[in-house]
This record gives sequence, C-alpha cells and structure tokens, in this order.
Amino acid sequence: MGLNKADELIRSLLKTSKRLLSTYEIAKEINVSWATANTHCYKLKAFGIIDGKNEEVKIGLKRIVWWIKK
Repeated sequence: MGLNKADELIRSLLKTSKRLLSTYEIAKEINVSWATANTHCYKLKAFGIIDGKNEEVKIGLKRIVWWIKK
C-alpha cells in the first residue's frame, strides 16, 4: 500500500508548516473531511513519515496535532 494524493498533500503541508497542525487544520487546507484527514494522518504515522500527539485545548477538550518526522 503506497501513498496516494491525499497522503502526499498532507506530507507536503506538514513539511512546509512552521508549526504543528491539527487534524481540522489539515482537513480545511487540503479540502477533505476531518475523518478523511484523520485516517490519512494515522496511515502516515504508521509508515513513520509523520508523528502526532494529543494536546489539551480546554478542560475536557483535546485535539491531535501532527508534524513531519525529521
């Protein structure tokens, strides 16, 4: 299973970003649903291309932020 267009867009976006990006920000930027972006981010994480972590935004709310692995 290789990388498709969405995977390449996410990888390129994270490579050029100067900060961590949330799944929501990635989805908005590449014009896909949150669920699609989330699936592709986890796929890229499994391939060792990107990494992510949960970040607390407000009490009881969390978001996942992603970055490219060096």
